[in-house]
Amino acid sequence: MSPAKTPTVKRVLHIGMDGMNLPLLRRFAAEGVLPTFSALMARGSTNRILPAIPAWTPTNWATMATGAPAGTHGLAGWSVRQRTDPWSDHRLDSWHSDAMTAETIWEVADEAGLKVLVNFWPSGSWPSRLNHGYVVASGFHDSQFPIAAPVQFFCTSRTDVPEGRRGNVRRGGRSGSTVDTAETGIVPGSMVCHLRPAAESGWRNAPEGALGATLTVPKLRGGESQLYLLATRRGSGSVEHVSVCRDKDPASRLVTLTPGVWSDFAILHWGEGAGVNGNDEGSVRFHLLAASDGADPGGDVTLRVVSSQVYATRGFAAPDGLDRQLLEAAGPFFDTFSIGPTAGGAELQCFLDDIRYQGEWQVKVARHVMEHGGWDLHFSHWHLFDHINHPTVNPADPEGPNYDPARGAWMIDAQRQTYIVGDAVLKQFLELAGDETLVCIVSDHAMPPAHRWGHPAARLEETGLLVRRPDGSIDFARSKVYVLPDRGSEVYISLQGREPFGIVPPEQFEAVKDEILDALLDWRDPLNNKRIVALALKLEDAAVIGFWGDVCGDVVFTFNRGYGWGPPLEGGSAGTGRGAQHGSQIPTMETPYFTNMGAMIVAGPGIRPGYERDWQRHGLMRMVDFAPTVAHLTGLRPPRHNTGAILHDLWSE
Repeated sequence: MSPAKTPTVKRVLHIGMDGMNLPLLRRFAAEGVLPTFSALMARGSTNRILPAIPAWTPTNWATMATGAPAGTHGLAGWSVRQRTDPWSDHRLDSWHSDAMTAETIWEVADEAGLKVLVNFWPSGSWPSRLNHGYVVASGFHDSQFPIAAPVQFFCTSRTDVPEGRRGNVRRGGRSGSTVDTAETGIVPGSMVCHLRPAAESGWRNAPEGALGATLTVPKLRGGESQLYLLATRRGSGSVEHVSVCRDKDPASRLVTLTPGVWSDFAILHWGEGAGVNGNDEGSVRFHLLAASDGADPGGDVTLRVVSSQVYATRGFAAPDGLDRQLLEAAGPFFDTFSIGPTAGGAELQCFLDDIRYQGEWQVKVARHVMEHGGWDLHFSHWHLFDHINHPTVNPADPEGPNYDPARGAWMIDAQRQTYIVGDAVLKQFLELAGDETLVCIVSDHAMPPAHRWGHPAARLEETGLLVRRPDGSIDFARSKVYVLPDRGSEVYISLQGREPFGIVPPEQFEAVKDEILDALLDWRDPLNNKRIVALALKLEDAAVIGFWGDVCGDVVFTFNRGYGWGPPLEGGSAGTGRGAQHGSQIPTMETPYFTNMGAMIVAGPGIRPGYERDWQRHGLMRMVDFAPTVAHLTGLRPPRHNTGAILHDLWSE
């Protein structure tokens, strides 16, 4: 039989959905609540995708775009550091295009004269390396465009509650984070501020009985900005109106807050040095999460107000001038969620509204660029599912050690509601696809449970290879090895003549590698005596999983099924986990309910309807296979560093 002719594809609509979990997608589709996903899967092919190690966001979006493994594209984590660099030197973050040392599929298309739109891509995309295309809102977690992190303000008239920060009010950067916070990002923090009679606290022209509070917004590059909340009251003492003002004057009102609804955006100047390239203009919006009525006998008022991330309104898009067009056509942007979604129904709805806005913003960007210049290939990243996975997967796992059916059902419904938002936004995206458009819905990984955690730095400390100071930082003068929190699958040797702080003589280099392997492979969970590490390899052997080069660790490893990386709840090197994780575990981890593997739905000209590869007989489709397959279908050469295969079985039997 002659091979089937390659389909003719005129346009590619790639919609990246970070963390999409195929078992959950199929479960909710079977319930009938995902009509757009269901129709797309029926007319296309749906398959598991094997992520690169680690099954982590920066690594796999880079692999997806290049068809190359971490050793080639360099992004085995959230930053890149040459082993010869001083410890204090600036490290390139994963979003920086100089950190990406492999050619992308969109650079191939650009070279061929096609127009590409790359939207909110987290890996190696900014500054733009395109001559004809568009790059918008690059990066994630620690990109250069955010000005301030989200904050939840507890504004209260109770004088017995002290003012100040609670939790993680983030000032920016990943420096000093443990591996788990590098994976999840730091949950938006909170701040307590007092409501005081406006007339007694410097307000001008405030209504009688009004209460005022100062909202302090810590900026990511240092310093703080203040905005002011004003709550007016009825004669009964209950709250009537809540607004946020620029100054202590109602005439400077920026937004009025309605319970349960996000306000409009306010665009403000945040002070010298707050933004990138000297531009301090950024957008923020607010959500009144809850309000006491203030009419009880004590008369106390408490307001819970969420501020969004403050995100730059200029400089976030290429070519020059596109940022102002998008601000007009799509509105302001933000790259991270504003609140943890699992504390209750109000928090979940606040989160869902955040996620919906972010997805619909990307649709508006795609539509605007299509109508004003056009694009042939569209690549986007949307972080909706990963955000809901981390706090919900462990409690939703029926086989988990502390499973509660009622709590588990709530967590599954939180997932369901997130997939419903994804379905609604997908419907809007598909309005941009014609008959000759190849539609690709791709996730970089999903999320399995991680009820038990291992702390690599603590394990290396137990075995005498690493020494930490009382504050948790590494004592380089006494440590044979070191780890980088934002490159969680690697251990580096502090080698004399290579690291500026190196203490291990070259003649001991091989022996220390063996010590590291022993420490990792002999690491057992005290609860059940299970091996915590599934695989550990010297770098010279790690080519089998795609690691090599000048930035990768001397030993590469991945955890066993069910284990997350980070400090356990009870301390020590192994113990109870604090949330589900993906990057730590071997990529093939799967349960009847959840998986660590990515997913890909492909539909369009010539794609076999309803096809799914029998991966247990013929092997998994892999993340490295995506870029060369798209290149083949669009008549382009593959990216020059790609090591993937063309997935011919998507269109030929």
